[in-house]
Amino acid sequence: MKLTPTARVPLGDTTHVLETSTYLSPDGRAIIAVEAQEESGWERQVLLIDDSGITGRVTLPEGSFGAKPVIIPLSAVETAVLSDETIITFLGADGQLTATVDVTSELPESWEGTTAGGVARALGGDEWLVRLTDPMSFQNPRAIATLRFSDNKAAWTQVEFLAGKQFPMSGMRKFIAPDGTRAPIVGDVQVIDGTRFVSAEGSDSMSVNKYGSDFFTLAELDADGSVSRRVYEESGWTKQAGKQGIRARFTSDGTAAIMSPVFGTSAWKGRSQLVTLTDGRLDEVPRIRGAAEFVLVDVREDTALLVSRSEVMFARIERT
Repeated sequence: MKLTPTARVPLGDTTHVLETSTYLSPDGRAIIAVEAQEESGWERQVLLIDDSGITGRVTLPEGSFGAKPVIIPLSAVETAVLSDETIITFLGADGQLTATVDVTSELPESWEGTTAGGVARALGGDEWLVRLTDPMSFQNPRAIATLRFSDNKAAWTQVEFLAGKQFPMSGMRKFIAPDGTRAPIVGDVQVIDGTRFVSAEGSDSMSVNKYGSDFFTLAELDADGSVSRRVYEESGWTKQAGKQGIRARFTSDGTAAIMSPVFGTSAWKGRSQLVTLTDGRLDEVPRIRGAAEFVLVDVREDTALLVSRSEVMFARIERT
């Protein structure tokens, strides 16, 4: 695998990319959430970027404490962005704001967590999957919530958890879901041809940097939400020397996941891996000379999207 840069777009020293809330659209544009310093202070924005530069910019409503923006690619011409669990902004094809609406709840019991960032995944029938955090900890995204759109309205309709008994959870901090089962951290979720895939990233994410994680699982689920196939898994970390941890996100083209080690002391020596969902094949993500600060955040066919703190890069993928 080789990455050849095709365009590099600086955003300015006062604009900081929110790494998880990035998306490579079918038309080749990047949709990216950022924090930008303006005259009135820091604010969150969504940028539309192609290889010529920034083509659209929208300021988001202020979200609740701990909330991270979630990009919802509604169609080729319309995008929505959740500022938090209560408010959503709609953008047109030109990147201009078209509407801002409140999100209602149809849940039998209210969920007090907030949005964990990332990209919402299409479930079908105007429904999307969104990760939500624990009610008491915005650093622990365990809930997979269903968001339904209808006539420019949005509502939460369901909250689900992964069954902890199906994952090698061994961390000291464990979460008890409403049905009494332990639920691991959800790093990302994807739906491909009706099949759901998840990235389970340990028992607790609050203490990863200090103590490391206990396991990582990239799995395919069946219709009942049970693990039907483990695409990639590592466990037993709490019994090993040193700290371990892996974070992952699925690519927008639905073919792979980008797995990144949290610590440079791992067997991957700090280098990310691209894992193919069909067969679990690993391809090491190569470094680009002169661009060590960039990380791969999305892939669509032969195009890669990379970001640094204040810059965006497009690259061509050559597979070997």
